[in-house]
Amino acid sequence: MLKRDIELKGCEAAVEDYSSRVAFCIPILVDASIAYDVSKKQTPEMVEQGKPVGVNLAGKLLNEDGMPPRQCIVIRAEREEEIGNASAVLVESLRCRAEALAERLGLEHSDTLKASSRPGALGLATVLARRGDYAEAEPLQRRVLASYEARHGDEDLEILMEVYHLAEMLLDAGKLAEAETLSRRLLKGRERKLGVLHVLTLESVNILGLVLMWEGKLREAEPLFKRALEGRAAQLGANHADTLTSVNNLGLLLQNQGKLEEAEPLYRRDLAGCETQLGVMHPDTLTSVNNLALLLEKQGKLVEAEPLCRRALEGRETQLGVNHPATLQSVNNLAVLLEKQGRLEEAEAFYRRALAESEAQLGVMHPETMIFVNNLAGLLQNQGKLEEAEPLYRRALEGRESQLGAHHPDTLQSVNNLGLLLKTQAKLEDAEPLCRRALGGFEAQLGANHPSTLTAVHNLALLLRKQGKLEEAEPLCRRALEGRDTQLGAHHLATLDSVFNLAKLLDAKGGPLAEAEELYLRELKGMEELHGPDHKETRTSRRNLERFRRKHATG
Repeated sequence: MLKRDIELKGCEAAVEDYSSRVAFCIPILVDASIAYDVSKKQTPEMVEQGKPVGVNLAGKLLNEDGMPPRQCIVIRAEREEEIGNASAVLVESLRCRAEALAERLGLEHSDTLKASSRPGALGLATVLARRGDYAEAEPLQRRVLASYEARHGDEDLEILMEVYHLAEMLLDAGKLAEAETLSRRLLKGRERKLGVLHVLTLESVNILGLVLMWEGKLREAEPLFKRALEGRAAQLGANHADTLTSVNNLGLLLQNQGKLEEAEPLYRRDLAGCETQLGVMHPDTLTSVNNLALLLEKQGKLVEAEPLCRRALEGRETQLGVNHPATLQSVNNLAVLLEKQGRLEEAEAFYRRALAESEAQLGVMHPETMIFVNNLAGLLQNQGKLEEAEPLYRRALEGRESQLGAHHPDTLQSVNNLGLLLKTQAKLEDAEPLCRRALGGFEAQLGANHPSTLTAVHNLALLLRKQGKLEEAEPLCRRALEGRDTQLGAHHLATLDSVFNLAKLLDAKGGPLAEAEELYLRELKGMEELHGPDHKETRTSRRNLERFRRKHATG
């Protein structure tokens, strides 16, 4: 039908129409004996009802005079075991296809390269990457790019497309420095070949913005996201899917900058656009619902966030199935919200559901499964079940080291989490090398001023303070505060946390007390601006300042 509609409507219109349908497609495998092309062969029911070959089950003629031919395949399954999950054997099928083409046509033949790479051709590397198997996917994609480079000798559009695929893969794999280099090469090449306003150039602007954002280079990313948004709105229209993606990305950047109030109208614009263009139950719309819910959660608007979390979950269960990875993400997100509301038993049930179904669908070592392992460990830690949490944190760390590598940001986050758990268990000597490893890894992978690096600096400072190593902790406290002031802004919640911790350290050291008092006061004013004067966090800050003043008989 797609082929017919391309002939009738043109490629662009047909792709626009079918791209939204693909989100609902589930590939299956069946025996040829139960598949009926009713343009050529009747099903038993058609025979009984007297419906001739060439009509569909509704009796409508499939191929009219003067129209391109089309097929209609009917699967007639009487038992569940007659239908197989194609995804279970997809990778092996793609690998066999690529190997067969390589043997028949050679490794450098264009058909072999497409079988190894291209998303449009269901390339092996792309499918492997989507499943988190970067160890096999990355060398495949590199080989494809090298083959095109050797063949063309110049950065033509074919090469640049492969550069894009590799940059996207490295971004997902957490190899951000190389992803940035490739993204800059991609943008420069497409600007030169296509011009600054071409949609593929704007795609390159967008991916460079994403890389910079995840590197923590938020100020560099912001003008790129704004450029992509303005360009796409002008070229494609305000409600085009790519424009709405740029709206969402700019909202995410502002959220990461701590500008939650500025991010909210962008998320709401994205959601409204998706509902209008795609419908309220489309998977992309449900992703927008999910993103708005997560933002509201970060704003502390937990009551408003909950129905959106549940809407995203119920919609994905209906549209994608209860075991789809996106559905399991919604299960996890609802669990996070319930945990923040203090509904720990409800949260635990959702965490365990997400973990069990991810293990069954994706495997016990899949990176997505490791997220759920980590989050369940965090809940158990929050419940005070430290002995139950520890083996889960260790499992998440070992799984991520195995699947993603020792230096991937997710692996380093697991190192950090295990270190913090050991600190909570008062195993301070065991915790210290983990906290130092996390900090060293983040510095090497993300840079000295990335928010994750600064969090690791902050955590090591807290550990050293707890060990009584106040002199060693102080420069780390100051570094965390200065870095967060610069990267996140003076009023970001993480910055205020660093303000408080430096104040507490100086208080414990016995000075400078004037600086400590100034820091306590700054934290209080920041909390009042963020939450209002009567919020529990603001009241805690006020008590901290009053306690300090009583202790030192100041003010």
